[in-house]
Amino acid sequence: MEYKKFSPEQLDMAKNADLVSFLSAYYGYDFKQSGKYYQCKQHDSLMIYADRQGFVWNSRSINGGDAIDFLRKVEGKNFPEAIEAIIGESAAVSYTPVPKYKTEPEQLVLPEKADGKYNRVFAYLSQTRGISADVISDFMKSKQLYQDTKGNCVFVGYDENGSAKFGSIRGTLTEKKYRGDCKNSDKRYAFHQMGADSTRLYIFEAPIDLMSHCTMTDQAYGKGTYKGQTRLALCGSSDVALEAFLERHSEVRILHFRLDNDEAGRAAVEKYTAKYQARGYEVHSVFSKGKDVNEDLINAQKQNPRKR
Repeated sequence: MEYKKFSPEQLDMAKNADLVSFLSAYYGYDFKQSGKYYQCKQHDSLMIYADRQGFVWNSRSINGGDAIDFLRKVEGKNFPEAIEAIIGESAAVSYTPVPKYKTEPEQLVLPEKADGKYNRVFAYLSQTRGISADVISDFMKSKQLYQDTKGNCVFVGYDENGSAKFGSIRGTLTEKKYRGDCKNSDKRYAFHQMGADSTRLYIFEAPIDLMSHCTMTDQAYGKGTYKGQTRLALCGSSDVALEAFLERHSEVRILHFRLDNDEAGRAAVEKYTAKYQARGYEVHSVFSKGKDVNEDLINAQKQNPRKR
């Protein structure tokens, strides 16, 4: 494998990159100051230190001192790949390989399941979010959705062997919104739904948007038709989950982005369109009339209550 050689200036640039600015440009993340930290709005357990270089991601139990550490530990990039991503350049001469960052992932910690039939989650997703009962039931039967003992929604992602690798929690109280990833979640196996056609992939930011799209498909074309399509929730705006999904499913050739209709979502779609078109994928994007797919679903049901 041919690696790249970087000048001392390039290495210095990468090692001293402003992590807040880099993550904003690279992933489309937004940050707000919170005490001595910069807190990520999309992933509230991701905190950048005051010097804008070191970081800690509490829900994933990782930390580091610069942008290089972030890309190696979060995305699994090796040293040259991380440098190239940060400086946006390449110098095509041989380079002594640096071993790819490896760590044995710790066991995913999912919250305890509630006893009973998950009535609170079912009511929240169907009545507040407008998702069809059939879609909710299907995801519960496949063990991709359950209610924890606190009444929260838990969305689960599995690897190719059927082992749970990712968990995302969403609160069901409208007056007290809560969301976050479970401890030791592996974003490469984020929440997804395999359909009969896996050559096309529909991509969303949140599991609720994914399930909303399933509902809208059934309402438009008939019960159960959503199962013909394959969907992935990035659980944020980073494409870590997408990169990993495409590695596992080489049959995918067409990408349909349905990210949020906001500044971060639009910036991410623009970036990913160029990135994946350059790799030979056919790329499409549609933005919601409202903030996201779920808001479109709710608004459509308000206009036509019979669709509920």
